[in-house]
Amino acid sequence: MKEFIQKWCSRHSHPVNAVLHAIGIPATIVGVVMACYGKFLLAIALIVFGYVLQVVGHVVEGTEVGELMLIKKIFSPRK
Repeated sequence: MKEFIQKWCSRHSHPVNAVLHAIGIPATIVGVVMACYGKFLLAIALIVFGYVLQVVGHVVEGTEVGELMLIKKIFSPRK
């Protein structure tokens, strides 16, 4: 867990990226919760808004989005 946190912090060190994630992650989580309560339009809007903020943060930082890294890892040829 310590290694995960260290890697995450190193990929989110730019102040703009940190702020965008501080807004985007909770927005995404609230969107998922809203979907559970049947508020689908609000849920979709919050999830998209949250992810857009996070992607913009990664563009500013110059790093890949975590989900993209995971997909590449899953589908990369094993050695």
